[in-house]
Amino acid sequence: MNKIREKTEVEKEPAKASSKSSKSARLPRALISVMNGSFLTKEAVLGNMRFILFCAGLMLCYIAYGYWTERTVRDLEKTNSELKEMRSEYLTVRSHLEQAQQQSHVASDISTLGLKESKTPPIRIAVEKDQLEKPQPE
Repeated sequence: MNKIREKTEVEKEPAKASSKSSKSARLPRALISVMNGSFLTKEAVLGNMRFILFCAGLMLCYIAYGYWTERTVRDLEKTNSELKEMRSEYLTVRSHLEQAQQQSHVASDISTLGLKESKTPPIRIAVEKDQLEKPQPE
């Protein structure tokens, strides 16, 4: 009984070695057929050509969507940076305007024109209607 087992094991070992060599031989042939494009002429591939083209179209759409998303994100970042810059410019201009509106700054600015700030407050002059002179027709 041991002799039979030994014979079958011996017979199986060369079969394993030949299957390994056939797998390694198939890999370069498969690679060569892919590189040639000859695998495209096989009947199984030709029967599934619609599906293959559909998958290729989906891949192209996915790639295009990725580029569109990246461009949109870049535009958002650019807009956000412009918004921050404009906001800081607005705050700077507003603070300068508030300083220019202060009475002390206005007084110093009009002194260069030769004008002086009045120290007396203005008074209201009341005139009744009967005291008004009517314009004379000419």
